[in-house]
Amino acid sequence: MNDLMKIALQELSAALRKFNRYINIIVFTYSLLLITGCEKNFDVALNSGDSQLVVEAYINNAIPEYNYVILSKSQTLDNSDLKSIPVKGAVVKITAGTAQSNHTIDWDKNSTVILKEGPLPGAPTAISDGVYTDPALHTDPGKALQGTSGTWYLLEIAVGENTYYATTSILQPLPISLSTGFHFVENDGIEKGRITVQFNDPDTAGNCQLFYWRHSDNKNSFGWGSLGTSRRIINSDENNNGNNTNITNSYGYVKGDWVTCYMAHVTRDVYNFWDSYNKARNNRGLLSTPSSLMGNIVGNNVTGCFSGLSISSATIQMD
Repeated sequence: MNDLMKIALQELSAALRKFNRYINIIVFTYSLLLITGCEKNFDVALNSGDSQLVVEAYINNAIPEYNYVILSKSQTLDNSDLKSIPVKGAVVKITAGTAQSNHTIDWDKNSTVILKEGPLPGAPTAISDGVYTDPALHTDPGKALQGTSGTWYLLEIAVGENTYYATTSILQPLPISLSTGFHFVENDGIEKGRITVQFNDPDTAGNCQLFYWRHSDNKNSFGWGSLGTSRRIINSDENNNGNNTNITNSYGYVKGDWVTCYMAHVTRDVYNFWDSYNKARNNRGLLSTPSSLMGNIVGNNVTGCFSGLSISSATIQMD
C-alpha cells in the first residue's frame, strides 16, 4: 500500500469516528511522480466532492533548472485511482522584490518572469504537463531565473477564473563541511558509512534548514523531491541556537561513493510546511491522529508551498 492510500485510510477512519453521517474525507495528493518517479503525499481536510489545487514551487540561488512550479489537482475518494491530475494551461509568474523599512515589499515588475509549461531540462522529455519553468532554460540558460540571497519573491498563479499567490524569501547561505564516519558492513558484505554535516548556526534565533543529498542511488533523478527522499532531514535551532551544529544522515552510503549535500537555509514558514509534510507522511496506522499541512499559498481550495531555498553545498567521498 502506497503512502497516499495509507494517509487516505487514516483520515477516512478518523472522519468516520467523529462525524458518522457527515464525513469529511481527507485526501491531499502532493505528487512528484511527474519529476522523480516517486510520490509525495499529504492530507488536508476536504469535503468528499472537493478537490484542491496542489502547488509545489521552488526558487533557489544555486541551480537555475531547479527553479520550477508543479501544479496538480487532488482527487477525492469518489475516484478509485486516487491520483493527482496535472493542471495544464495555467498562467504562472515569479517577480522579485525588496523589503522596505516599513515592512512592505517593493515588487520590481520589470523582473517578472512568465513561466511556461513544458519539459524540464534534465528530466524525461515526456514529463511536461503541469510543470512550469523559465523558457530561457531552453534558449539561453545563462539568463534563466535564479534566486538571489536577501531578495523576496512573489509567485502568482491563474487557473481559469481563480487566482493564487505566495511570497517567500531567500536568506543568506550558511557554509557547510562534510565528514564521514559510523562505518559498518551490511549482511551482504557491502561496506557503508554515514555522512555528517557541520555548520555554524547564526546567533539569531529562528534559523531552519532542509537537507538534500545526491549520490549513486539518485544521481540520475531530477528535482528536489528525488534528492530528499533518502532521508527527509530538517533542522531548526530551537534547542541549539548560535552553536556549531553536527547533523548525521542515517542513510548508509557505499564505500567509494561520491556524495553531495545541499543544505537549504529557509524561512520558518517553509520549514513549517516541510515539517508538517514529514509528520503527515510518517503518520502510521488507521487510528493515528490526522495531520494537516501548513502551506503558504493564498487562495480558495489550494494547498502547497512556495519554497525559497538558500543553498550551500559540499561534496565528499565515502571512505
